[in-house]
Amino acid sequence: MRVLIIDDEPPARRGIALRLKRLSDVEVVGESGDGVEALKDILRLTPDLIFLDVQMPGMNGFDVLRALPEDKMPHVVFLTAFEEHALHAFEVHALDYLLKPINDKRFTAMMEYVRRRLNSGTSRTADQRIKALLDQPLPFADSSFAIRTGLRTKIVSQENVLWISAAGDYVELHTRTGAVHLLRETMSALEERLDSARFLRIHRSRIVRRDQIAEVISEDDGEYVIKLRDGSEHRCSRTYSRTLTSWLQSGRA
Repeated sequence: MRVLIIDDEPPARRGIALRLKRLSDVEVVGESGDGVEALKDILRLTPDLIFLDVQMPGMNGFDVLRALPEDKMPHVVFLTAFEEHALHAFEVHALDYLLKPINDKRFTAMMEYVRRRLNSGTSRTADQRIKALLDQPLPFADSSFAIRTGLRTKIVSQENVLWISAAGDYVELHTRTGAVHLLRETMSALEERLDSARFLRIHRSRIVRRDQIAEVISEDDGEYVIKLRDGSEHRCSRTYSRTLTSWLQSGRA
């Protein structure tokens, strides 16, 4: 059984690889650290089975499967930190899923189940249905953020986020309670999955919630200062000023 491991966290990949190396009938053919790399590796290595992380920056696990040609679809075991994604894994007919942190007994039982399904020859029909079912949205992922801290995963609703700032390879989610959560994702990738009716990009390093804008002050250099209801101030650069002015002129503010 040729296996590819896909996860953006190196320790998670190592944990899966170490468990698989104990199995004489399994060959780990590679590891992928993000969705784009995973697509290339699946097409190049043609694994029989992939361990696929759901929550990855930019392109998540479901996005990877959507992008694959149907005839290149491998068998899938999802890796996820919370059970809502596990439920969706079964909706798209994955062979199985593993919740993080991974339990050794659960891993062993999962591999026995995967072997039985592969040997029976009944799993391929189910796997081929993934492409159609992946067109169904994943509301939980779209409306919330999964914030990992050690072994814990905190779910933060978009409803509670007032503004977002860039922080290197991460973003900071500033919430109604004053708490700040660090999420490993780029601003551009995050902007794509935010509700554009509720959030507005005003700077390469800043996104604000539209219904929290209390005042907009124009400046001589063509930029704006935006004051939010929580008292924070944010600069809107000229690059994004057209979007801001269009929204203000629409009368929907």
